Amino acid sequence: MMSMLSPKSAAVTGTLICALGMQIAGSAAERSTAATAVHATTSLTTPLPGAATMPLWAGADPWITRHDGIYWGCESRRNRISVWRSPLPTVRGEPHVIWRAPTDGWNSAEIWAPELHFVRGRWYVYYAASTGVNATHRMGVLECQGTDPAAGPWVDRGMLYTGDDPVGRRDNHWAIDGTILERGDQLYFVWSGWADDRDIQYLYIAPMSDPATVSGPRVRICANDDYDWERVGDDHAQRGLQEGPAFLRRNGRTFLIYSCSGSWQRTYKLGMLWAADAADPLDPRSWHKIAHPVFESSQAVVGVGHCSFTSTADGQDWIVYHAKTSPREGWSRVVRMQPFGWGVDGFPEFGVPGEIKETTVRRAG
Repeated sequence: MMSMLSPKSAAVTGTLICALGMQIAGSAAERSTAATAVHATTSLTTPLPGAATMPLWAGADPWITRHDGIYWGCESRRNRISVWRSPLPTVRGEPHVIWRAPTDGWNSAEIWAPELHFVRGRWYVYYAASTGVNATHRMGVLECQGTDPAAGPWVDRGMLYTGDDPVGRRDNHWAIDGTILERGDQLYFVWSGWADDRDIQYLYIAPMSDPATVSGPRVRICANDDYDWERVGDDHAQRGLQEGPAFLRRNGRTFLIYSCSGSWQRTYKLGMLWAADAADPLDPRSWHKIAHPVFESSQAVVGVGHCSFTSTADGQDWIVYHAKTSPREGWSRVVRMQPFGWGVDGFPEFGVPGEIKETTVRRAG
């Protein structure tokens, strides 16, 4: 964001690697390496060329999800929200504009971090927008009336309530990077918000009565400054900053991966919380914070954050994220992705940005 701020396995993976090799291998030697890798994919411990080492495209806040064997992406550019479909997560399909910001009003500018979710039989997009002034950022939701997100039609369901008075709906608060958590028949909205009028971002959660309606008071999940690495610039004197929540669920646990520090800095990184699936996600005591970053800058790739997750048909999990194009402060960013695995403790292991090792792609079970 811009605020200051899963007989088929070998065939599917081989197709993916071949596409990556054609995208990235510029020399005959590189193409030969990629072709050799195609024939060594029955074990997912073989390094996959391409995705980890090269940017896929320019952009930020990437969202890619797989549904019925199709990969869907969602992005905002020039105050428009588009979706695209592709047979591969590494290939960006033709964008289809599903919504354009109005010329004025609460959602007329600064359209950030849209996410495409299939919830209870329908497609929804959650996005952040403002009047053009950061302090006015709120969350909006779009609903698809058809079965094809690219074809629509889409209906604007308006602003989501992210304040402290869900009944009277007064005094809505600043909110960005909204996402949805589905646990059984319960829905929850999770976002990055301000407690008041100060530019200090925390992670919040609230219950939903349906995919377009927040139905209960917001709850702050945790402190944003338990560790200096959560603070802007990793500086103890600076404010804590949490944003970009994303979820993984496995092994009876819900993992909440979040971005922290400053998105404009090389110190941008991912932290992680987890809660038992049996625990109440609205109770902050259910959430346990990992005491160290789970994905942070490497020597080659800096300013990593705001991730989403997808998988290939063979069960391999992938993290999709953006990284800075330079260690200097600013928001020039590119989309990257790489496979990740699961440790013997049942927790995700994301590895090192730009590197794929055997331990990184190991799968549990």
